[in-house]
Amino acid sequence: MDIRELSEYQLYKLKSIDPNLSPDWRDVIQQILPNLNQGSQNSVRKNILEPRGIYFDVNEKLTYKHPLTLKLTLNNIQTDNKDLVPIVSAMLKIINSRCEYYDAMELADEIEAIFGYLDNLNLHNLLQEQKNRKKIRIAFLYDLAKWIDTVTLHINPGIRKLDSHMVKSYLKEVFIKQKIQGQDFRKWASSDLNFQDFTYLPPFIKSEGENRNFIIVEGCEHWFLIGSAQQSNKNPYSFRRFLHEDSSGINTKQYIYLTHVVIKKNNMHNSQYLSRVSYIMSRFYTLDRGISDTPLSFICEIQSLHNKYLKPLLKKRLEQDDGSTETIIEKRMTTYEKQVSVLILQKLPRIVQTTLRNKEDQDYLFYHLDQLIKQMIENVQDFKLQPLVMYSTSSEIMLIKLFAIRRLLAKSRNILYSSDKSLKERSEIMGIPLFTVKEKLTETENLLEELKDILDSVNKYYQIKAEGSFWQNIKLGRMPNLTLEKIAEKELAAKEALFVYIVRLAKNKNEGMVYVEFECDEMINKNYRHYALADGELGISRLPRILRLPENKTGFNIESVREVVNQNVFESYQMWTHNRKI
Repeated sequence: MDIRELSEYQLYKLKSIDPNLSPDWRDVIQQILPNLNQGSQNSVRKNILEPRGIYFDVNEKLTYKHPLTLKLTLNNIQTDNKDLVPIVSAMLKIINSRCEYYDAMELADEIEAIFGYLDNLNLHNLLQEQKNRKKIRIAFLYDLAKWIDTVTLHINPGIRKLDSHMVKSYLKEVFIKQKIQGQDFRKWASSDLNFQDFTYLPPFIKSEGENRNFIIVEGCEHWFLIGSAQQSNKNPYSFRRFLHEDSSGINTKQYIYLTHVVIKKNNMHNSQYLSRVSYIMSRFYTLDRGISDTPLSFICEIQSLHNKYLKPLLKKRLEQDDGSTETIIEKRMTTYEKQVSVLILQKLPRIVQTTLRNKEDQDYLFYHLDQLIKQMIENVQDFKLQPLVMYSTSSEIMLIKLFAIRRLLAKSRNILYSSDKSLKERSEIMGIPLFTVKEKLTETENLLEELKDILDSVNKYYQIKAEGSFWQNIKLGRMPNLTLEKIAEKELAAKEALFVYIVRLAKNKNEGMVYVEFECDEMINKNYRHYALADGELGISRLPRILRLPENKTGFNIESVREVVNQNVFESYQMWTHNRKI
């Protein structure tokens, strides 16, 4: 079996495993891996198992590498960020405590406070500091997962009748796993009925999913149903949010609102239990209540278009023709980008204008846009699991474009909804980085053209000097002011100046540009850094253009910048295949 033939649920199960958090990880692998062909098995090992520390020993038995503890991690990193000290102290205070009991809500408050400070830490735009923060976060989370098994939690059961085991399961299988896996964390939308065919959810929950949207995460012993957060930048998987039961009214007229529901898998056939869960679902709050028809129908439309056209395009077999493998993949990615633009992105400026005056509609729109783009990222990541695609540059760039548009929508929301500015003015603000890069590129190219003319004159001078006649030497005149070495130095300086200009622009321009590795916290290719430039109306009606700068500056060439700023995906397939240098 080829990896592209795996069902979404099988990929969901594979990508959800973590040997430190998922007791059934071996079973999942052994149920799927042997059925794949050798190339697909190699891809799963390299892209899914190895990043999770899973490997086969000399006897071909599954084993895994235990993560570093927080203490060891701190010994291995170098940092001058003094603000880290109190955060790490708070982490160590929890995992080093040897108490028998711990209040669950108090623990939630402490954990959420730690991550609030950690996520907002001033990293001074240093990528290494961001890597340090990520290492510290992951080490603490794994230590926390081990520590939680050593204490008994004091729980307020509430109407859901929560117990310590339920709460610990959520903490490890949802909250901790989501923070560790980030983009790789797998869940699915309740409205995705095709996906639900592979699960064992009771019919009444499927019915609820037809009328409103919530998130479903599968644990080893529980289904976790999670209401969407009110804003796209809020974490719906918050541990504190899970524990909290909101209430209104007094005494017998009190009404409870829930953002999370927990269902025990082994009680799926217990009618009395399901009746109780049905009652709890009536208290389940989701974001789509009270939203206007226009954003509701728009989200429904683009989700349908995504499922009907975009997902199948990535599942479709790559047909061989006379071109290279990369050319075939590039054409598929270009077709995919065109469809993303036409089916979804080109409609965004209009829906933004429609929701300009309604904060609840804006929250709903941006939350579900964010979730849809996250799903598109997952689809491209799954596409890249194919052995033929694994090392493709064009599929890598597509992944980066999706990361970037997701970040652009989140960071530029205030500009997009600036009611005191016209649509044209907002589009111009978002387009400033692309415009200024074009200007700087033209300036650099003009300088290089001047240097080329001077170089031609110098070469001609030395040629006549060496080979010319007596009268040609008489007419030759004075020796040029610039030597060949000086011209080469000036050419190199011009190229370096453009490189540095792009890097600094990303630091100075908050709107319309994304430094992907830093702002998205994703390391796609360690040999390059990627800068995304907003494109189209409002900077969001097309996928952004990606400047791919080598970490080794000697590999930088202006041709790659020119191709990006002059690129039109609707006119040409040629995007990432040139390696010419100027």
